[in-house]
Amino acid sequence: MKKLLLVVLVVFMVFGMVSVNYAGTPSEKLSRGIANVPVGAFLEIPKNIDLEWKNSKNAGIGIFCGLFKGIAMGLGRLGSGLWDILTFPAAVPKDYEPLIKPNLVFDK
Repeated sequence: MKKLLLVVLVVFMVFGMVSVNYAGTPSEKLSRGIANVPVGAFLEIPKNIDLEWKNSKNAGIGIFCGLFKGIAMGLGRLGSGLWDILTFPAAVPKDYEPLIKPNLVFDK
């Protein structure tokens, strides 16, 4: 069991070193999915709270709207990341493109 865990950890580390700014290969699609599932989906909440708070005239309303927008966007990013992980060998959509833009949470 420990050997399997070590192998999985090494695989994740190797895929984590691959550039995930664009899709183009199965390994890039898998690494984008790995980045989006645990971390990216969660970080959508504070990102959207910050954006809505800064753009709103009322900070309370901005925080409230940002919270729910972040939850919705996080669920979308979670689904996109799971799709990337489960279908990384296939070029679906065309040329391994992401389902959600930007590829990662804080990309512009």
